Amino acid sequence: MQTTAEIQVRFSDLDCYGHVNNAVYLSYLEIARVQLIHDMFIEDMKRNIQYLLVRVDLRYILPITLEDKVFVHCWFSEVGKARFKASYSLHNGGGKIFAEGYTEHALYNANTSRPIRIPKEWSEFVETK
Repeated sequence: MQTTAEIQVRFSDLDCYGHVNNAVYLSYLEIARVQLIHDMFIEDMKRNIQYLLVRVDLRYILPITLEDKVFVHCWFSEVGKARFKASYSLHNGGGKIFAEGYTEHALYNANTSRPIRIPKEWSEFVETK
């Protein structure tokens, strides 16, 4: 299971150097991640299941500017019993890579205030880059 989201760089994403601010990259990752798990996410939200972000690892390679075309390729790279990883490649669609990394998540039931196990069938979604 994988997706690629096209990102529209906004002027408000830029820092004083004319580059996309480092923290904004996390919003770009979120756009792709939600696109990847949209159907599961919507159904889980109805049942008050939350996807908690527990770790971010992002390697910044090249700055993104207002003129850049940006795509975020996202896929499940690991699914365990209690956590899953989504991996990312931010690129321009033509071989230029801006950043690579992953986020790690746990599922949480807000009704019971307890973490929950990752569904076993999610392991079928794991892919390599």
